[in-house]
Amino acid sequence: MAQPHPFFLMLLLLILSNSNSSAATSSYSSTISKAHQEYLKLKIASGNYYAKEALNSTPSNAAALLVNNYGDFLTLCVQQDASVYEALITQQENRLAKIGALAERSAWRDYALAEVRMQVGLSKLLFGNKLSAAWDIRQAYLQYDANAKKYPEFIPNKKTLGVLQVLIGSVPDKYKWFLNIIGMKGSVRVGMANLRAAAFNSNPFQEEAKVIYALTLQLTDQGKDDQAVAILEKIVDQEPDNLLYRFAAIHLLKKTKHTDQALEYYTERPQNSQYLTFPYLRHMAADLYLYKGLYEKSARENQAFLKQHKGDHYIKAANYKLYLAYYLSNHQPQALWYYKQISEAGIQVIEEDKYAARFVEKQEKPEKHLLISRLRSDGGYYQQALKALDEVDTTSNSPLAIRAEYMYRKARIYHGMEDKLSAIKFYKSAIDLCGYSDLYFAPHAALQLGYIYEELNKKELAKVYFKKAMAYQDHEYKSSIDAKAKLALSAL
Repeated sequence: MAQPHPFFLMLLLLILSNSNSSAATSSYSSTISKAHQEYLKLKIASGNYYAKEALNSTPSNAAALLVNNYGDFLTLCVQQDASVYEALITQQENRLAKIGALAERSAWRDYALAEVRMQVGLSKLLFGNKLSAAWDIRQAYLQYDANAKKYPEFIPNKKTLGVLQVLIGSVPDKYKWFLNIIGMKGSVRVGMANLRAAAFNSNPFQEEAKVIYALTLQLTDQGKDDQAVAILEKIVDQEPDNLLYRFAAIHLLKKTKHTDQALEYYTERPQNSQYLTFPYLRHMAADLYLYKGLYEKSARENQAFLKQHKGDHYIKAANYKLYLAYYLSNHQPQALWYYKQISEAGIQVIEEDKYAARFVEKQEKPEKHLLISRLRSDGGYYQQALKALDEVDTTSNSPLAIRAEYMYRKARIYHGMEDKLSAIKFYKSAIDLCGYSDLYFAPHAALQLGYIYEELNKKELAKVYFKKAMAYQDHEYKSSIDAKAKLALSAL
């Protein structure tokens, strides 16, 4: 068994030495609220100014310490700069120790303890410190769970607890025994109920809870795409200067194939020097321009991303997308250069990077019209996608990957056009063609069939296909498909 984190032992001693109850002094003041709002806009310097003002007047205010932690946490998440990781993690852990040492025993103190520990854990996880991250995340979960029992009416606690319950509830059954042993239990239904409570009841964290609720709603129920998008549209309209909320909206619009609106939100984003540099937005925009066939703009955005990004993730993916942009615009020397960069730069942890690396390993030149059809379909341009697909010449002698993808793309296009009967036909054809190969079209097709049958209220058939999606092994989207299928099964 892993030894407890040394910092936790120190924190435990601090808690035990201050076990006598004391009057609560922590509260969420107007100055703390200003700091909170500025941090969420990603205006970190401005947030620090108000947080410092609040802490100067009430240095033992757990709410102020919690909100102050947002600055370091969001900086690490957005910029992923390893050169400042140690300094910012140390600052976060120092705040955690201060909160733990507070004499008061209150909802604010205990919530801040859980929330800052969760932020510390997520920061560590982002930078690959998995063992220590797992310890912090477990301790945070246990604190949220204890808070829910001790302070059932304290709404902010329901926000992150709800997310954790949804995520734990979506873990495949074969791993749940381990989570149960370490005291982490979850349910998609209970988690969503907690998120709804945090999102639709007045509390200082309501707006961020709404954003998280919308993202989680879309993830757990594909039939609620429009509802989830509407929530984020309203928030962006109300707070057009909030860059973090705008990022969430662009992400959801991209995922739900509203490319033009996503690009509109991107081009209208606040860009002055008060905001954190947010390189990943460039990478997202590059995808959106690629979907539209604006290859020069796509290349420009990914080149800017590679220049600004200080992290290790998405490097292979960006080079792969640059290869596609130049390949499709017939600039072969540039395409070849970025093709080589896929192997030479970045790491393979996230699925986008794994897919890019596997593309090079296979040494297969993409079929141009099939690729164009895929990109137009991903962007929601279904008529253009169908037209490109009509240019693909497939026969029984064509490679299996080409024939299977042709069927899968046709299914996705008809699915997007709400022609469910045609979509079902072509999804099943893709599954049959893939057989026992490691092509990802079969598990993707099974997942989509599950969603269709769920919409048609054929729940038993939906369960069959969600389970089928999870049964496929050794494909590059294994983690995300299994997670989506499990979430869908949990929600049925």
